[in-house]
This record gives sequence, C-alpha cells and structure tokens, in this order.
Amino acid sequence: MAVAMVKHFGHRHELCSFQVQEEVDEIIICSGCDLELMMNSGTSAYKCSKSKCQFYLHDLCFELPRQIKHKSHPQHPLTLVSNPPYEYGEFKCDACAEYGSNCFAFHCVHCKYDLHLQCAALPETLGHPHHHEHTLTLRYSSLPPNHDQGKRIMCDLCGGSSPEGCWVYC
Repeated sequence: MAVAMVKHFGHRHELCSFQVQEEVDEIIICSGCDLELMMNSGTSAYKCSKSKCQFYLHDLCFELPRQIKHKSHPQHPLTLVSNPPYEYGEFKCDACAEYGSNCFAFHCVHCKYDLHLQCAALPETLGHPHHHEHTLTLRYSSLPPNHDQGKRIMCDLCGGSSPEGCWVYC
C-alpha cells in the first residue's frame, strides 16, 4: 500500500503520516512546537519522507492556521512562521520571555511581536485547586494595574515573579 505524501509550508520535502510508537528508544521532537512527540503511543504525526531528515510534526502542529488574530496583539494578525524571521535565527516570545530558534512561531511582521505556539494557545481562563473561589484570568502583562516603577505581580502560590511584561494568571 502506497503512503500518501503531503506538503507543508514549513518544510522543503514531502511529509508522510506515521504512528508514534512508545517502544522507540530515541526521543522524537516536533519541529513545530519543539515538544516530544511520544506523549501517547499510537498518536499520529507527520515525518519527512527523506530517511535522513529529522523533521517531524504533531498532527495539531501540521494543522495550525497560517494566520491568527490574538487578543494579546489586536492591532495586526499573527502569521505562522517555520523559522524565526530575524537574521540572528531566534526570537524572544512576548508572552513568556523565553527564546525560540528551531520551532514555529506566530509573528507580527509590522511590530516584531512573537509568540511560541504553546503561549498563543494558553486558555484565557482556568481553574486552580488552590483558588477554588474564582477562575484565574490570563493577563497579557505581569505589571499590576497603575503599577509603580519596578513593581510586579507576585505569585501567591510560589512567591516568585515573572519577568516584566510576561503574561500571568490573576
């Protein structure tokens, strides 16, 4: 039976569907989100049709829209890019302040605003077992409202603070 080949904008070779197997000894990293592929045995994913090429994608990363509107950056749409569009080859995520280099990102060409895939997918609200009274709401800045210079929101659970400007749940 012939394996169906598909194209993806993020890779120069054709890709084929495959089932992730738990018993594989090597760790396979998704080229889209930079996370391990072997979360569940039998999960389908995509891999490069060239045997020596190490390009893999989760189904979800393969199916990501090429452009999104995100509440954190309402001025412009964010475009899915397969490589950081900067000459130094990496980007700094505007949500978490971590760097990314070998993964996809959502990018604003007008503002140089960048998000990891995981950060762009964070839920706007969530519940937490240590805060039963209310749901927590994602704030697109770790600075408190009407903040004093240098003050940040402190985490009530761990006591830590996030880098200035990073997203937090309140």
